[in-house]
Amino acid sequence: MAEDELLSRIDSKLGALLAISVDQYLRETGIARPKPRSIDRVLADVGLSAREIAALLGKTDRAVNLVLAAERHSKTARRRPEEPTKPQPSPEEV
Repeated sequence: MAEDELLSRIDSKLGALLAISVDQYLRETGIARPKPRSIDRVLADVGLSAREIAALLGKTDRAVNLVLAAERHSKTARRRPEEPTKPQPSPEEV
């Protein structure tokens, strides 16, 4: 069981390295335009926990969770549809 856990942890860290490398390559070459996201989000997206991210970046778990929560909040705020506006009468109708 311990060996499976160790392999899983190694796999998640290798995935994080790969994601960071690919993101950097895409930005430098201009091949694609990756969506803007923090390094915290990149690491979380590849499966690292907030505790692992905090240890890697020299932050507290709380600081990482705050960044991730803020990004989730801004993402949902952008997705909300605008309230419909009332059509304005044309000059001919007035």
